[in-house]
Amino acid sequence: MKNTILYIVLLLGLSSCEKFLTEKAAASFTADFVYNTPDGLEAGVVGLYNIQRSFWENMANNGSNPIVIDAKDDLTLPRGGEISNYGRMIQGTTPENSYVHSDYWKLYYRIMDRANAIIESAEKLQGMSQERKNKVLGEAKFFRANSVFTLFRLFNNIYITTEPTRPDNVAKVITNKSSEADIYALVIADLNDAIQKLDYKTSEPGRITQGMARHLRAEVALWQKDWKEAKFQAEAVINSGAHSLLSSTGLVFKGDLNHSETLWALQFKVLVNGGPNKINFNLMPNYAELMPGSKYTVEQGGRGFGWLTMNNYLRDLLNEDPNDTRIKGSYYIQDYVYNDPATLPAGKVIGEKIVHDTWKEFAPLAADRNAFFIRLNAGCKKYFPDDGNPTVDTQTKNIMMARLAETYLFAAEANLMLGNTGEALAQLNAVRKRAGVKERTTITLQDILDEQARELAFEGRRWYMLKRTGKLYEYIVDHAGYGKRGDLSAENSPGHANTPEDPFPFRSEARTRMRPHMVNWAIPLAEMNLLGKSYPQNDGY
Repeated sequence: MKNTILYIVLLLGLSSCEKFLTEKAAASFTADFVYNTPDGLEAGVVGLYNIQRSFWENMANNGSNPIVIDAKDDLTLPRGGEISNYGRMIQGTTPENSYVHSDYWKLYYRIMDRANAIIESAEKLQGMSQERKNKVLGEAKFFRANSVFTLFRLFNNIYITTEPTRPDNVAKVITNKSSEADIYALVIADLNDAIQKLDYKTSEPGRITQGMARHLRAEVALWQKDWKEAKFQAEAVINSGAHSLLSSTGLVFKGDLNHSETLWALQFKVLVNGGPNKINFNLMPNYAELMPGSKYTVEQGGRGFGWLTMNNYLRDLLNEDPNDTRIKGSYYIQDYVYNDPATLPAGKVIGEKIVHDTWKEFAPLAADRNAFFIRLNAGCKKYFPDDGNPTVDTQTKNIMMARLAETYLFAAEANLMLGNTGEALAQLNAVRKRAGVKERTTITLQDILDEQARELAFEGRRWYMLKRTGKLYEYIVDHAGYGKRGDLSAENSPGHANTPEDPFPFRSEARTRMRPHMVNWAIPLAEMNLLGKSYPQNDGY
């Protein structure tokens, strides 16, 4: 791989803390130490977590690169900022304008290459206890499988190798993609091995466990329409005794996220482990600025600027049941209240919902509607820390990568496809009941898609599910940005009633710019230039 010349594992230069992913200084590490000693291989595995985490620490494009995958789905409103270029499909539509796609491509090829080196060395190393070797191999193979599978789902035309980059092969030119059969074979073999080698429990929060490996194996099976395998793997996690849904949605994103529902959370700790990110700043509206009587608070999700907020399609799904707790401040927030006595306007009461005189969703003037989306639209609170400073735009919090609620939805889908309606309903309703909504008595794939939207929005999961179920193109055309379902008219175009049933379209350009071939991302030109001239770009580009 010409763009992944990686010889030495680079780790963050901070010492370990109790019951935390152990990290050691990089300065004293050599390639010989990393790949030829048990301690070095274990440090190399920690390096894989560090690479994964670095993606979220990247402040390019206002820190929005990790949530480009959310901007490109059917649930978000890409109001402005760098993130909106991808949500509105101004960028990310050709090899020449898909710059951020390179970050995804490079990240996962870098992890794949590093995992290859660790796996090759661990399998050859003598004198390492089987217990230590199993843990190294199990985690490294999970990371390789996850990287390959992510690249395949995004870019389709990918190449895979199990050979690490070395001086003797670094100049090798890749001239063709790998077959789908070979890709799935590697991913499944790696995950099966990880499942056998890893335990469900770990004393170090953030480590990959058997539960996470089985969760990903279930998802792979869903992509292959192997419903029996998906059911088996998902239900193995659900029934393992190691994981359980929390009793309340208000607990899921509270604290450090290291609880029974979490399958994998990237670990960040101020001044110890990793740096801050700007995800919350992108996702939360700016409800306090220029708003007398309002100040930024932890309870209302801190300071944001509403670059990527909730669209009316997702909001309406969440409001179908008035008892849904997810939009009442646990996952998302749609009602902001007066909370600053020092600047409270006359006639207003602390705790009263803010309703601006002119900044309204259905205001006559486009400028006032835009101000509503900046200040008062529904936002996502999943990335704001309980102990964060609500007045700043960077935050440090563990990042939820996968959790059991999705495993339940995987199981429900597999059972539905197998005709096990009763089991599918029970698994779907486990997620609904926890959210305080009425249990369903019938179930369709649409019900699962809707529940997945409500439960997992802004967690980087929606785009993949829509692609897997063959609905990505249709749902972008129908719902992207803000507006009535299927409305393809231009932003603020005349002929709309300016009501909830017929609003003016806003930032919905993706509906007309989406093309069927865009379900596969364009391989960026910068990456194509490093491949052989005959390497195939995805169809349509």
